[in-house]
Parts: sequence; C-alpha cells; structure tokens
Amino acid sequence: YMEGNTGHPVFETAYSKIAINICYGRHHPMNWQAFGMNGAEIVFNPSATVGELSEPMWGIEARNAAIANSYFVAAINRVGTEVFPNEFTSADGKPAHKDFGHFYGGSYVAAPDASRTPSLARHKDGLMVAELDLNLCRQVKDKWDFRMTARYDMYADLLNRYVQHDFKPQVIKDPSLN
Repeated sequence: YMEGNTGHPVFETAYSKIAINICYGRHHPMNWQAFGMNGAEIVFNPSATVGELSEPMWGIEARNAAIANSYFVAAINRVGTEVFPNEFTSADGKPAHKDFGHFYGGSYVAAPDASRTPSLARHKDGLMVAELDLNLCRQVKDKWDFRMTARYDMYADLLNRYVQHDFKPQVIKDPSLN
C-alpha cells in the first residue's frame, strides 16, 4: 500500500455520485469524510485483506463511515489464498513463506441509517446485488444534521497546526498528577 495524491474525487454518473476508497485507505477516517464532503452517495472500498489485525475491524469501519457521512459503502474483500512461486518475508520476524495468508471475504453493503446487508462467504467467491435507495442519504442528513453540529473551522485549525513540526497537542493535565 502506498498513499495516493489524487485527492478524494467523486464521480457523477447517470445513477449516483460514487467514489472509491482503495483497500488500506479505509483505516483513515478522514478519507471517508473527504468523500462525504465531496458529495458521494456510494463509496466502494475494494480490498485484498488478510485476517489477524484487520478482520475484527472489517464489519465496523465501512459501517461507521456510512453512518458518519450519510452515504452507502460497498465493502468488498477478496477470498482465498494467493500463492507465489518464490518465498518472501514480511519483515515480521516469521519464517519465509509463499502467501500473504487467507483473504477472508465477507463483502457487504452498509447504509447511512446503520443497516447493512449480510456478508458474503469467507471461503468462496460470491456475487451481491443490493438495491440502494439514494433518497436515504438525504433523509439521514436531514434527520441527524451532522454537518450543522460539526466544528469544521476548529478541525481545520487543528489539522493546520498538526502538520507543523512544532505541534503541541492540547492536553489538560490532571492537577493531582503533580
């Protein structure tokens, strides 16, 4: 995985305003937010992800993004094990191996109202067809109105300070710690 530099474009099609949050990008909440700010109605998140670290997050990250940004998310993960002809190491101290591990599948669609489809299988290919009512994006935005209560001016100021080399976090120390 290497981060991109193309921003967070949303593509307006005849059917919907769509965006693509590729694989590892799902671990960065601001990627999801940027697609929402750019008007996405459906964000596709194609992934090639193996278990251990990320599997417990799989059912949460995309669903949380759908709720927080009032859009649909298609969380797509491949299945199976890809085997390479030559052994390699993963810089994790484990012996050389010929595969990354099992890609655990579990693709699903999350909606802005916190609902979601059942997941596809973990061990075999599948096809999901989901009917998405895009009016739900607007209904949830109107009902929750997260943008009205967000503090974008404060977030922008914090981010601007955070990227500076002399950033100091805003931490209020408990007086009893002295």
